[in-house]
Amino acid sequence: MTTSTESIPPLQRLLGRVRRAARGWICAEALGQLAVAAAGLFWGLLLLDWLIEPPPWARALAVAAAGGVLVWLLVSRLVARLAVPLSDRSLALAIERSDQRCGDTLSTSLTLAAQTGEPVDASLAARTAAAAAELAAGFRPQTLFRRRRLLATTIAGIIAAGTVGWLAAARPAIADIWLRRLVLLEDLPWPRRVQLAAIDFPAGVRTVARGSDVDVVVEVTAAGPLPELVELRRRTAAGWEAVRMGRRGGDEPGRRTFGHLLEAVGEDLDLEVRGGDARLRGLRIEVVEPPTIVAVAIRYILPDYLGGGRRDAVASRVVPIPRGSRVELDLEAGKPLAAARVAVRFAGPVTGAAEEGQGGDREIVLAEVGPGEPPVTRLAATIDSLDADAAVTATLTDTEGIAGREPFTLLLAAVPDEPPRVAMTLTGISTAVTPQARLPFSGTLSDDHGLAEAAVSLAKGDERREIPIPRVRAGQTLTEIPASDPEVVPLAAVQPAVGERISLAVTARDGCRLAGGPNLGTSQTWLLEVVSPESLQALLEAREILLRRRFETAIEDLAQARGGLAAAEQDPPAVVDRLGRAADRSRGETADIAAAFSGIRDEFANNGLASPELEVRLVAEIADPLSAVAAGPLAGLAASCRRAAAASGRSDEPAAARIDLAAIGAEADAAMAAMRAILTRMLELESFNEVIEKLRGLIEAQEAIRRDTLQRQRRRARDLLE
Repeated sequence: MTTSTESIPPLQRLLGRVRRAARGWICAEALGQLAVAAAGLFWGLLLLDWLIEPPPWARALAVAAAGGVLVWLLVSRLVARLAVPLSDRSLALAIERSDQRCGDTLSTSLTLAAQTGEPVDASLAARTAAAAAELAAGFRPQTLFRRRRLLATTIAGIIAAGTVGWLAAARPAIADIWLRRLVLLEDLPWPRRVQLAAIDFPAGVRTVARGSDVDVVVEVTAAGPLPELVELRRRTAAGWEAVRMGRRGGDEPGRRTFGHLLEAVGEDLDLEVRGGDARLRGLRIEVVEPPTIVAVAIRYILPDYLGGGRRDAVASRVVPIPRGSRVELDLEAGKPLAAARVAVRFAGPVTGAAEEGQGGDREIVLAEVGPGEPPVTRLAATIDSLDADAAVTATLTDTEGIAGREPFTLLLAAVPDEPPRVAMTLTGISTAVTPQARLPFSGTLSDDHGLAEAAVSLAKGDERREIPIPRVRAGQTLTEIPASDPEVVPLAAVQPAVGERISLAVTARDGCRLAGGPNLGTSQTWLLEVVSPESLQALLEAREILLRRRFETAIEDLAQARGGLAAAEQDPPAVVDRLGRAADRSRGETADIAAAFSGIRDEFANNGLASPELEVRLVAEIADPLSAVAAGPLAGLAASCRRAAAASGRSDEPAAARIDLAAIGAEADAAMAAMRAILTRMLELESFNEVIEKLRGLIEAQEAIRRDTLQRQRRRARDLLE
């Protein structure tokens, strides 16, 4: 005998109700859990996004992760559980476990109904089925489920969903921002109590020149208290670095300014500003190369008085250019320029300019490129006349609005037309001259561009006269007047008298036609005293006596060194060396004395007092012999001593054997003998001069007696006539 659940209608209905209740319970619980999870994720994403406002990619990842969590809950808590089959036997066992009265009746009835094999006692099966039907009719399916848990989950889901609904209804703007930021991934900022605004960051990007200092300025506004701390963060290779921004200026109602200087920015930077509850992200500094001048061409045209002509100058920090030249500048930039300004600042008044005579520095704009004009890479500027030192500056701005870190600067040094250089000497003359003196000048006259004229200026009291120097021709840059052929100017040109003082100087002018020209160059000023021929002769004779005494001293010095040869056995090299040095001193002194005697002869000649006897005495008998001794015996003695001293240091023999002291002594004696012979002649000539002086005195006395006699005769004649 076989049965089925269909033969037990109450049991069939019970199992159907339990199956439907189980699936409903699963759906209710899963939906409640999903609602709680969805609300938690909603509020978590809102809080996270509100606090840090991550970039779109981070928000997209967070939303994707939240969606993944919800899908996992839906599949694991609802779909997977609903997919599990609920058989009649498992439901019966669940009912039997929840109600002890059922025993095994429900499960046994189901077993007997499903059995198709061995026969079963029909009466027993019928009683079991009747018992199962009776139990099913009185069983309540709700007792199988945890109703409190389901109620709590449902209430939690309703509350969680309600919070989201409340936000959408009470704060639609917040819900809209959440939707646009987290679903549509827009960069819409959250409303803050504090608002941050970066100055000079259009669209969040600021382009600066490489190596420049960047001042990051942030303006803070707030409906309530303003934040005291604003932090600037920048991302580097090592990560994010934070610095505290300083306050700028005073506060305004609801407004405060903070700033921080980034020094020498050399690479792109990502920045972020934090202050109060506000975050300002997406700031970026992009570094580009600043506009610079890469090539400079400088040409100048000389003034007309210098012959004009175009010249090229070498570009350097300081460019020397002749004063008064026209300067042409050609500047080439390394990139197109949207704006540029070339100006020149002069250090003094500019001839012919509107600012002339105002004094102080002045600036003149030479070239300018403004907004609206096509970009350029070359700038041309002209200075009509460079009359003072000038600084040319070029300020550049490229097409991206980047200005050069520093203006390009070029210093133009206006080289002035220097006064002529007068290096003249008065030769063969001293400070005392006779009225008939001739003034010989020698030396050089030069100018950086060219001489115009030169003259000798003679002044006597208020009277002044200039005597041109015909050797100087206009345009010459150098005129040499050798001492062998000097320029001679007669002193009689100013008609001097004995006792007067004459001042003279050599002057030279150039051809400068600029303001303040021509330039005048002047030699030293000589002051001459006009004396009588007798007085000048006495002065020169006294000078001869001084020269003779100098010569005597030179002889004594050499004789003393010669005397040291007698004790040369102890240290011959040292004695010979001392003798050599003494010979050198005597040679130099003798040559100077010879030149001085020649100078005395020249003074006699230039003052009109020369005579054949004087030429013979001063030159042939004194100056020439002195020069011969200096160039001959004395020079030979000094050379012999040097050779002997040098040879003694290169030999291993004893010093006495290496040096021929006798030969050196003989040479020294010969030199001193020649010098003493000249000294003897000087003394003889001095004695002769004394005799001449005495004769001159007798002649003067005789002349005085004759004048006195004539005066007495005239007085006697007048007395007789009276």
